[in-house]
Amino acid sequence: MTYATSHSSAGFEGPGAGFIGGAGLVVLLWLGAVVVLGGAGAFQAEAGEPPLATLTALVLPPLAFLLLLRVPGILSSVLAVDPIWLTAMQGLRILGVGFLFVYAFGHLPGLFAHIAGWGDLLVAALAPVVVARLAADRGFLRSPMYFGFHVLGLLDFVGAVGAGLVARGTIPLLGMSESTSALGQLPLLMIPCFAVPLWICFHIAAFAQIGASRRAARH
Repeated sequence: MTYATSHSSAGFEGPGAGFIGGAGLVVLLWLGAVVVLGGAGAFQAEAGEPPLATLTALVLPPLAFLLLLRVPGILSSVLAVDPIWLTAMQGLRILGVGFLFVYAFGHLPGLFAHIAGWGDLLVAALAPVVVARLAADRGFLRSPMYFGFHVLGLLDFVGAVGAGLVARGTIPLLGMSESTSALGQLPLLMIPCFAVPLWICFHIAAFAQIGASRRAARH
């Protein structure tokens, strides 16, 4: 199916150099903070206690990004980012397969590792397919399939976080109490404390572009 064209099919000019430089600096500072805090043991949680530091690191950046999107200049820059790039970044979620390897060596609960690992693999495998559709037809940005891909990406994170909390006994649904301490140690903590919130921000940016493109197509 080919979707009616608008500015989204004419190509994206890309955000300005100031926005790119500022965003890059923020991400680098964010990355450095996570590494320093992780090295100091800030993301380690006692058995039976909720991993509050990890959950905060996972949720806070996307919430801050949502607030920043209320600034017109930032929103316009985000809308100018090429959606092909935003979607291609989800292909890096192949890194989540590493959870399965860590589980194989006995350092992660199977419930978490399988849900997170296979979910990330699915999203990573679908990403190039979605990118190809976008490259062929920029109107695909407004399609239910494109929207659904990004919903799937978020649901994968919800499932992974929920499985981790159930496995460690924070959510006492299955009577489990297994250690997820590896997720609070370097280098593995970089996935839940940096990569996942960054991917969530990419999903949020994609939803903003979808909404803007659909509104433009109606006028």
